[in-house]
Amino acid sequence: MTPTATILLVEDEPPIRRLIRRALESLGYQLLEACNGAQALELASHHQGEIDLLLTDVVMPRMDGFTLRDKLAESRPTTRVLFLSGYADQSTTVRGGLDETGEAFLLKPFTRDRLLASIQSRLSVEAAASA
Repeated sequence: MTPTATILLVEDEPPIRRLIRRALESLGYQLLEACNGAQALELASHHQGEIDLLLTDVVMPRMDGFTLRDKLAESRPTTRVLFLSGYADQSTTVRGGLDETGEAFLLKPFTRDRLLASIQSRLSVEAAASA
């Protein structure tokens, strides 16, 4: 079965963003790709279809992933979120924010299989909620 979900990928580190993009595109996901929160919101505002999942880094310059999620939810309240973070174990601010959101997160570094399993889990939660 080919995935049909649209994922908004937001990652400020180009090598990490490229790796994630390759993994997801190879499975057939439709991607909207941004290097920061402002660019992500711009892409989302021009995208006509659904955005099934926001896959975003938590710690980014100018706009963190939590703020991005909140702003995106204003126009797309049904979009699921999967946060990525390399700092959750080290930063009480990041850890507190992740705990407070109740959203899923994936600790960097992660394997391709772990990323895909986490995405599939978030998308299946969405499908179950809308059934």
